[in-house]
Amino acid sequence: MGNKAEYKSAIRSRKLIRQAFIELIQEKDIEKITVTDIITRADINRGTFYAHYQDIQAVMEQIIDELISKLKEFLSEFHYKNFFKNPLPLLLKISNWIEEDFELYKILINTRGAEEFLIKLNDIFVKLMETDSDIPMHIKKTSKFTIHAHFIAGGFINLYQVWLRGEMNISLEEISAELSEILSTYLPLCDE
Repeated sequence: MGNKAEYKSAIRSRKLIRQAFIELIQEKDIEKITVTDIITRADINRGTFYAHYQDIQAVMEQIIDELISKLKEFLSEFHYKNFFKNPLPLLLKISNWIEEDFELYKILINTRGAEEFLIKLNDIFVKLMETDSDIPMHIKKTSKFTIHAHFIAGGFINLYQVWLRGEMNISLEEISAELSEILSTYLPLCDE
């Protein structure tokens, strides 16, 4: 019985720490957030913080790792076949995923210090293109394909960043439809 209560307490503490951290990164740069800021906001003691995290960066890393893990799990439902022929279903699913936790993604993707998150997102989308079975292997092994994959992934992420900053008055569904059209034009280029 005691272990179960300790487990619930640990979950509650981590949740309070993460929530305090997320609130604080909306107010100030990540480099300026202190452990004192977090424990004050979370209404916990310093020992509780250090029982779960080594430092502020560890909080950010855990949030990023959990989101990346969720994204990979979510993407594993797709078998990376026919992505360029019909990217819309996956793009719509990504849009729904973003809308489910809109505030968190808005904060994370636009926060100074979120470079690690953006790099991991880029790597995931490049991997998606590299494993697409519609593109012949001899094409995937070229430097031209590598350049295109990184360019497309970077553009994809930048587009969502701009949308999350509120700089586009357009729905995610419209973005998905337009991206789908752009991406599906890429497949014939791979046959050249």
